[in-house]
Amino acid sequence: MLKKLAFSFWLLAFSCLIIQPKVLAQSPTGSPSCDLCGQCAGGPKPANWDQCYACIYDNTGNVKPKFYWTVAGCLSTKPELFVKSILSIVFAVSGGLAFLAFIAGSAMVLTSSGDPEKLNNGKSIVVSSIFGLLLILFSVFLLKFVGVDILRIPGFG
Repeated sequence: MLKKLAFSFWLLAFSCLIIQPKVLAQSPTGSPSCDLCGQCAGGPKPANWDQCYACIYDNTGNVKPKFYWTVAGCLSTKPELFVKSILSIVFAVSGGLAFLAFIAGSAMVLTSSGDPEKLNNGKSIVVSSIFGLLLILFSVFLLKFVGVDILRIPGFG
């Protein structure tokens, strides 16, 4: 049993040395035929290709380090730019949700038909969404004030 195991090990090791792995994405010229934004030579440009190209490549056509195109847009792995991008996404989503809550509360007030319970629920949703929007707005100003004026964090302003 031990001889069979040793023979299998040596056969596997020997086959790994002889068999070369295949490279599947190699073009005939040796250089890649598609750019990082997904446009292949002779093919159509993908959606958002212009924004992707501006994000990933500089003016000379070289790849910018630490910049990536994602579903959320252009993100960088530089800490100050990454935090700025994530905060803008978070504030945009939370502001949008507060606005939708405001619309839903307004619709609830309009369709209450004089029912005091529905009217009060709609009013409380409208007031809460306004407070939420004000909280988001003041938190942006507070973060900019603390980050830029007091702590002088580079790239935060």
